[in-house]
Amino acid sequence: MYTTTTQKTEQLIAGIAENGYAVIEHFLPPATIATLASEAKKLQEIGEMHRAGTGQNSAAKPDDSIRGDFIHWLDEASISHAQQEYLQRMESLRENLNRNFYLGLFDIESHFAIYPPGAIYRKHLDQFQENKHRQVSCILYLNDAWRHENGGQLRLYLDGEKPMPYLDFEPVGGTMVAFLSGRFYHEVLPAKQERLSLTGWFRTRA
Repeated sequence: MYTTTTQKTEQLIAGIAENGYAVIEHFLPPATIATLASEAKKLQEIGEMHRAGTGQNSAAKPDDSIRGDFIHWLDEASISHAQQEYLQRMESLRENLNRNFYLGLFDIESHFAIYPPGAIYRKHLDQFQENKHRQVSCILYLNDAWRHENGGQLRLYLDGEKPMPYLDFEPVGGTMVAFLSGRFYHEVLPAKQERLSLTGWFRTRA
């Protein structure tokens, strides 16, 4: 059964309200997902994807034992049609989140992420202790025909830093996972092949 954009937004809002997280399949059309994946790979080919640091210090030396992905931040001054479609959908989602939860979300920051085979991102919280502007994390997967045995799941811890209970989400292309940034610790498990995503954070004003 086809799910409309409005129904997908309603599902996401209901999931956040009930559980603090939500998973929506086919968040964007397959053609858009394929284009975004192609753009991420092109950025990698021309050297525009850079090793990600940890915490708020972007100049910190990368550490593969903590985080091994390469990222590229979206720049609204030079975005493609597919990136614009993504940002338009996210703007609509921002308005709906504000309407339902009074979060005062002001904008979104987003980046492409490519995890080489074997790369991880250890358990962490998206909301920094000294800076709590990030309120809602949204991860849109761009992987084509992803299979469970490929690994690379997003592990969401449901009780703070405790190791149990947790949920694992498959990084299937077109799937959006959204959750409250200050509530859920999470990590990226190693994958057997390259893993692509487009990650965004809805923020309050600085």
